[in-house]
Amino acid sequence: MNTRLFRAASMAALLAAGTMALPAGAQSASAPATEAPDNGSMEPSPVTQNPSTPEEQAQREAANAAQAQLSSAQVAQNAENIANYQARRSSYESQMKLYENTVESRARAEAEYAEIKKLYDAIHAQWEADVAACNAGNRKRCAQTPVLPQ
Repeated sequence: MNTRLFRAASMAALLAAGTMALPAGAQSASAPATEAPDNGSMEPSPVTQNPSTPEEQAQREAANAAQAQLSSAQVAQNAENIANYQARRSSYESQMKLYENTVESRARAEAEYAEIKKLYDAIHAQWEADVAACNAGNRKRCAQTPVLPQ
């Protein structure tokens, strides 16, 4: 019976030592929470229980004012940047439309020029043939109005 008692005491001592050796996080995780849940109490917070000195309050207010000023300046700069971007984007889009219209107009003008040049070359070739025939003695082809090709 002494052996059993000794074993039980040893086991209890080991368990107790093992619990003591656990890290603090593991002990608190397994133990039930001892903090009372927030009950909506209007108890003063640690900040109001230990108010800051007037110098600390003035420093905090100055830092807050400086941060608010920097924030306002950043918001204003962002708004200005957006307005500049939109103006430049609008100008770019207008220039691109103008360029596209110019390219289309040039393509139409070049196509029209090619047709007119082809017609001119045909009329000129006929005129040169008529002049050559007239000089060769074919009086029917002298001073005639050129026939336009269809």
